[in-house]
Amino acid sequence: MKQIHQWIIVISLLLLSACSTTYVDTSTQPAKRWTEQKANQWYSNIKWPVGANFVPSTAVNQLEMWQEDTFDPMTIDKELAWAASIGMNTMRVFLHNLAWQQDPSGFLDRVDQYLAIAEKHNIATMFVFFDSVWDPEPSVGVQRPARPHVHNSGWLQSPGKSILLNENKQMALAPYVKSVLTRYKNDKRVLLWDLYNEPDNDNRNTYGGASLTPDIADNKSRYALSLMKKAMAWAREVDPSQPITIGVWGNPNWINNPTALERYSLQESDVISFHSYGKKPFTERIIRHLQSYNRPLFCTEYMARPTGSTFEAILPLFKQHKIAAYNWGLVAGKTQTQYPWNSWQRQYKTEPKVWFHDIFRANGTPYRQQEVDLIKALTQQIP
Repeated sequence: MKQIHQWIIVISLLLLSACSTTYVDTSTQPAKRWTEQKANQWYSNIKWPVGANFVPSTAVNQLEMWQEDTFDPMTIDKELAWAASIGMNTMRVFLHNLAWQQDPSGFLDRVDQYLAIAEKHNIATMFVFFDSVWDPEPSVGVQRPARPHVHNSGWLQSPGKSILLNENKQMALAPYVKSVLTRYKNDKRVLLWDLYNEPDNDNRNTYGGASLTPDIADNKSRYALSLMKKAMAWAREVDPSQPITIGVWGNPNWINNPTALERYSLQESDVISFHSYGKKPFTERIIRHLQSYNRPLFCTEYMARPTGSTFEAILPLFKQHKIAAYNWGLVAGKTQTQYPWNSWQRQYKTEPKVWFHDIFRANGTPYRQQEVDLIKALTQQIP
């Protein structure tokens, strides 16, 4: 009888041990992707987001926008007031890992200043952490001047290729992402987080091939996907109250044949974001496909007049489907994005008659009055 009693105790202990090894403390687990229901409920509670990709006209790139010596709150205030005057209620704004690395506390203080200015104008912000487009070798300090008449000639990748190509250096970006997310994870002035802009853009027509500083065109998507997954894991660990996204862009081959990177973007984002610089039928095709994900849609880049992506053609379409709309460029300035992409190959000596991007001149007058009238009319009709 004593032996049977001992066996009962042994079996009980084994069962208890088995149960304890399968227990998971969910309070310490990273958050998961938002459900469709949560994403759509969140979107139903906000006004139709309409805005622009914003950098003040006095900055040639993200570092010039955020570094202490060139941070320009007066221009930010003035230009966001112009945006608000035509009904815009949101901006997409690029951060940079080097601006944080150079001066973490000062950088965050300047982000605070920016958010206070934007809030004054009832403008919510989408922040972008990383960007694979343009110069692959960024550096802090005084930024080189814009090349005359060249589209976005001073814009920087974040991180630069020396970090992107090194797994250990990629891991060192975690404090940057986590500190920004942690500070603003419950800040109502932040609308959502865009982790990585055009991650597999190879810059073949600018810094690719034999141009100024060759990019890593042949294997960039592999390194970018690695960083995307890390950034998503860091973001889920912080678990912000705002949604997270990584957009798809370019030729929409991802409709029928997505790459691993594109599949990850679409399957892991809380809300679906995309770029479209094509005409109305092209954009309609993208919308039809992305609606199948049953999540809010954000077009984080559109409006290039010579390609047929105009306010008149595209913004009413976005209103019809309540798709968040962010055109490229607010005020023509040092980024020179009123010049077309082909200004990297073709020499321009004067401003093009038909602007590529941007809405306002540096003095605040609209490039086209009928465009701002249309934006006003469409935004005033949306609750």
